[in-house]
Amino acid sequence: MGVSLHNQDNSLVRLFKWIYTGFDRTIFMGLKFTLPAKFVSPLGFLGMLTFVVFIILGITGAFLMLWYEPILDRAWDSVSKINDTIPYGFHMRNIHYHASNAMVMLAILHMYYQFFSGRYKIRNEMLWVTGILIGVLTILEAFTGYDIIFSERAVLAISIAASLTNSIPILGPDMMNAFFGSGFHDFVLRFYAFHVFFLPIVLLGLMVVHFPRFLVFDVPMVMAVTGAIMLTGGVFPIDLGLKFDPTVPPGVTVPEWYLTGLYAFLRSAFDKFTTGVLWPGLFIFTLLIIPFIDRYKKFSWKDRPIITALGITSIAQIIITTYWGFYIDPDRTKSLLERLVIDPIFLYTVMALLVPLSFGFTYLMIKLAKNAEANAKKQKPTEKNSIQLPAKWLYILFIVLIGFQVYLNIAAYYAVLNGMKNYSLFLIGILMLVFAGMFHLYRYSRGLSKSNVEVVTTNKRKFVFPSFGTGSAKSLPSKTAKVGELSDSSDRIFNAPSDKSLDDKKPVPVPEIPPSKGSSLSPSSNNSATAVDARTESASSNDSNPNLRTNAASLRSIKNDPNDGKLRQQLNSPESSSPTSISDKEGSTTTNPGKNRT
Repeated sequence: MGVSLHNQDNSLVRLFKWIYTGFDRTIFMGLKFTLPAKFVSPLGFLGMLTFVVFIILGITGAFLMLWYEPILDRAWDSVSKINDTIPYGFHMRNIHYHASNAMVMLAILHMYYQFFSGRYKIRNEMLWVTGILIGVLTILEAFTGYDIIFSERAVLAISIAASLTNSIPILGPDMMNAFFGSGFHDFVLRFYAFHVFFLPIVLLGLMVVHFPRFLVFDVPMVMAVTGAIMLTGGVFPIDLGLKFDPTVPPGVTVPEWYLTGLYAFLRSAFDKFTTGVLWPGLFIFTLLIIPFIDRYKKFSWKDRPIITALGITSIAQIIITTYWGFYIDPDRTKSLLERLVIDPIFLYTVMALLVPLSFGFTYLMIKLAKNAEANAKKQKPTEKNSIQLPAKWLYILFIVLIGFQVYLNIAAYYAVLNGMKNYSLFLIGILMLVFAGMFHLYRYSRGLSKSNVEVVTTNKRKFVFPSFGTGSAKSLPSKTAKVGELSDSSDRIFNAPSDKSLDDKKPVPVPEIPPSKGSSLSPSSNNSATAVDARTESASSNDSNPNLRTNAASLRSIKNDPNDGKLRQQLNSPESSSPTSISDKEGSTTTNPGKNRT
């Protein structure tokens, strides 16, 4: 059978099987990808989304490499040619730029989610350390990328980076010559080499170590992130900026948002090494050692107040310094230097006040969360009713989305033909988002159909009837009884729930044990399947059913019967086909209907 099925595979399927078998002993097979069967929160796999954006950057960056020229007097012109002349160059450059911002943002969100959830405490110290290094290298990768355009803003960033590197004691000058060269000509080529080769290689190596064995790959969320990048590129297209001209004085400009915090420190006119190297290095070092100084036994941020307060303080500091990095004094009567310099006393006083405010805010958050948990425990939990669409509406909604997809494809095609680059990129982003919605709808419908099948299959009723005595059931007279007439232990007989009323059930034949002479048990008690088992029921059940009352003296006489040993031998003999007991499983005595027990 297996050979016949294998022969039915076409050549493409056999090729994929051959490739899969070839990778069986490689590192790739050590990774296990999980495709969620329903919607899951993307916070749990932000690292995977960051890697997906890294792949997008690699694809678009390889396209841009075909036309970029890493030469001082041609760098800006080659990027302008890609943006305005090369087919789909505008799309590729905008996707590449906004993907770089998205990767930095996703890396920061991923880091803080792991920080507050305490995931690094599950023997993940190595993953945390490599993750911090990946975050730092991601910022350097984005920094070198927008510098090789060689615009006015790029020259400002290059000058700041060179001065900070030179301020490092002992090794600073040598490091500056190694990274920046002896002039702008060396700088463009070296930063291009760092951007397209050295930093990506190091990032890939760290990612191999950083990735856990189990990865979540959510197709709708990947499509949604990709569509959001394209949509942002269509709404906010990135411009080239002004080409650097050494004969023209530079204007007022600021670096990218992920570097404006560092830029605010430098604008305070304090020592460059302290503000630009020492403090950022101290921040990175603190993040690196967090798993080794966090000695709390629990994972929740509510149970780790000091660590949570440190995280809130760092976020507050980043927000304040980023704002001051973007802020430029609007008074144009002042000189450029006066507009750029930030009062150091005011800046550092605000940052110092943020520390106690952050700790107080953290304490307030923890108290509110604890009170909310206490109130939730006192209240009766309410059942959450999920929204379930009928199958008819699912088909209608899916068909509507397919029609919308067709319209978006046609609209994007005509937008490209008419040179509407922004609008076409915007439509492609919407198209990706709609595709993500369609995939999620398909996944939801599949899960709904599976749940319906499980409900149908679990409603099947099973009837398990106990046997009595050692003889054959055929030799015993039977009597019909309705289900409602059975004892309170009917849940032992009917193992599955029923959706029908008891009156609609058909009569079920129940064997009757004929009473022997001198028996203390009433005839009516022999009709009940739990006559002897009634001793294990509660007192209330026995009072409600007089047929379940059992004489204690009769039970004692049953226990002390000298013929009981012969009965056990008879039950264990091969002639007994189905030796069963009408008592419970906790060592109760097996009875024989043919013997007098009094």
